[in-house]
Amino acid sequence: MEVLEVQEKVIPQIKKLINKDPESISFLEKTPDGWTVHCDVLEKKSVPETYDLLKILEFKLDKNANITSFKQLRKVRRGDLG
Repeated sequence: MEVLEVQEKVIPQIKKLINKDPESISFLEKTPDGWTVHCDVLEKKSVPETYDLLKILEFKLDKNANITSFKQLRKVRRGDLG
């Protein structure tokens, strides 16, 4: 599978699993067992937007791009550069 195919297949799975739309895919890498994906998800909307709280989630996928596990890595403010 190619990276774009994996992204197209995993986004609907993420939406269904966490019941939210991902803001973006920030990391997608092929591994010996399948794929690893990091996804940014809006946790809390704020004004201004730079204070929005985002969750960074990591998803492990098998070789067919099916989610096998996920975990929250951290929370960040949208405006944080680090």
